[in-house]
Amino acid sequence: MDRIDGKYVHKLEERNILVASLERADGPDSFSATMVPDYAHPFFFEHPLDHVPSMMLVEVGRQMGIAISHLFYDVPLGYMFATRAYDIRFTDFAETRGLVRMDAHAVDKRFRNGRVKSLHLEAHFHQEGRTLGHMGGEWLMLPVEAWKRLRTRQQRRAV
Repeated sequence: MDRIDGKYVHKLEERNILVASLERADGPDSFSATMVPDYAHPFFFEHPLDHVPSMMLVEVGRQMGIAISHLFYDVPLGYMFATRAYDIRFTDFAETRGLVRMDAHAVDKRFRNGRVKSLHLEAHFHQEGRTLGHMGGEWLMLPVEAWKRLRTRQQRRAV
């Protein structure tokens, strides 16, 4: 299964791209994707496991949100993403056999100057008919100059 282009998930190394076959599902704000795991990945599988680690699933959700923003909501590739919140709950293990799918729905898009500036995504992980859990995420999408202003203000407050 082919991974999506790394530029859509802000990744340079192919082994770090965990999303494939991202497509629009039922409705304009619904999407579906398949996870492409690397079971020899030095971070996620640094020791033997009989399941997909939850942090890999979280990264799939994060990547899916970034890709949706670029591919379906026309957020420019040069924009920076500032995570505002994640809400994650797992109810079952993802096995190392069988495809993991993620279905997502954008529930709160906010716009500035006709462009999506923030997004909240609600998603569910599935494998072979079982629901594995839920992940919600919210982030801002900013041009580089706005990102620099935000970071400068935050760094001044931290001193």
